[in-house]
Amino acid sequence: MSPPFQLPDVDCVVVNHDGGDAFFTALSSVRSLSGVDASIFVVDNASDPAEREKLTRDFPEVRLVAFSRNLGFAEAADEGIARGRSSFVLLVNNDAVLSPDYAARLAARLALDDRLAAAQGLVLTEDGGRVDTAGLSWNRRGEAIPVLGGIPRDEAPTDVFEVSGVSATATLYRRAALQSVAPHGEVFDRSFFAYYEDVDLSLRLARAGWQFACDPAAVCRHEGSRTGRRTPARRALWTARNRWRTLFRNFDTRLLARSFFALLRADLAHVKQLGWRGALLPVLVWPRLPVLAWRARQQSALLSDWPGRSSP
Repeated sequence: MSPPFQLPDVDCVVVNHDGGDAFFTALSSVRSLSGVDASIFVVDNASDPAEREKLTRDFPEVRLVAFSRNLGFAEAADEGIARGRSSFVLLVNNDAVLSPDYAARLAARLALDDRLAAAQGLVLTEDGGRVDTAGLSWNRRGEAIPVLGGIPRDEAPTDVFEVSGVSATATLYRRAALQSVAPHGEVFDRSFFAYYEDVDLSLRLARAGWQFACDPAAVCRHEGSRTGRRTPARRALWTARNRWRTLFRNFDTRLLARSFFALLRADLAHVKQLGWRGALLPVLVWPRLPVLAWRARQQSALLSDWPGRSSP
């Protein structure tokens, strides 16, 4: 007699800060996941008390980890990950709506291939018409960019394909892989606060020999940049600062030296996009580059080229 089938255990972690209706829609989709034995953790970054009350009233099964200040995504996600013990960890943005089979499909993919640190599905725009991201790639200006970003949904691949990194918008991680690059329990670098923390994690995992995949049959819809739209200048500053941190920590200095002026042009593109509000970005970020480079000087197994420049 064969043993009874056991559903894969998944810890679902949602970080929230005043997410409003979009947050509760996202959480409802997590609650509706099928084919997995899910434990749901919400890490609340000092949201409005009325939002917390609604959460505890309408979602009594959720394990709430509440803080009186905004820790940022990186530290809050670490807090959520540390509360669970399941073999798989699903990170979900507070404005991402998952299909019911999303986690089960990705868990099956990780179970089939023990080389994979993480897998994500096809993340679509809010209206479902275009691809938001199918993973992470890089351009020649040293910027992490979404795989297949912006293409019509019906032009996206249908078969599973490898990617060079994954977006924490809605990704299933193997806990053993996270532990392999976080010996002291700090999966995401908390100094990042928000933005590029998932890029840095993907690169650290890749440098440790792990791989990543996208399964387009797992589908998610994402409103996108809900928090960032409130403070675009701050978002641009964090993005620029954390991009340089990521570059110095994960890439060979010879590659960075050859690409230096292209890397600077990426920051100037943000300045142009923000208009007068972006004028302070180079002033606030560029003088700190020698400090960031010095702090990362002892990193090993650095990458000598931009990963994943070919799309499926």
